[in-house]
Amino acid sequence: MKLRNATRTAAALIAVAGLALTTGPVARADSGAAPARAAAGTGPAAAGTERAAAKEVYVWASGVNVRVEPELNAPSPAKVGPETLIGFCQTQGDLVNDPAVGSNNWWTQVEKPGGSDTLWISNLYLEGGQKIEGIPDC
Repeated sequence: MKLRNATRTAAALIAVAGLALTTGPVARADSGAAPARAAAGTGPAAAGTERAAAKEVYVWASGVNVRVEPELNAPSPAKVGPETLIGFCQTQGDLVNDPAVGSNNWWTQVEKPGGSDTLWISNLYLEGGQKIEGIPDC
């Protein structure tokens, strides 16, 4: 219990220190300013990637695993497709081989348009080729 309280206190102090270091105006929730993206998991992240850099991506296949890291053995809490998702950034990860469509080692960090957990999907199952144009590297 003491450790939990110490962790909360430390987190609050870090948050206050971060606010003190802000040099520009602080965006209000109703200001329409886009918040910075936080990363899911502990791998390559979209930390600092703004929502403005987001781009719609289309998952053309059905039942595609989305994972917490751009790795084949990472947990897959959901399956998607066919559908449109929002892509934030992309990075190289594990090579995905599918005999029916080929192979690709690029992964895109995505979420559902209305908001959801931010997860990774292999670019193999996204329209746009090996590396998706218009989505920045992580």
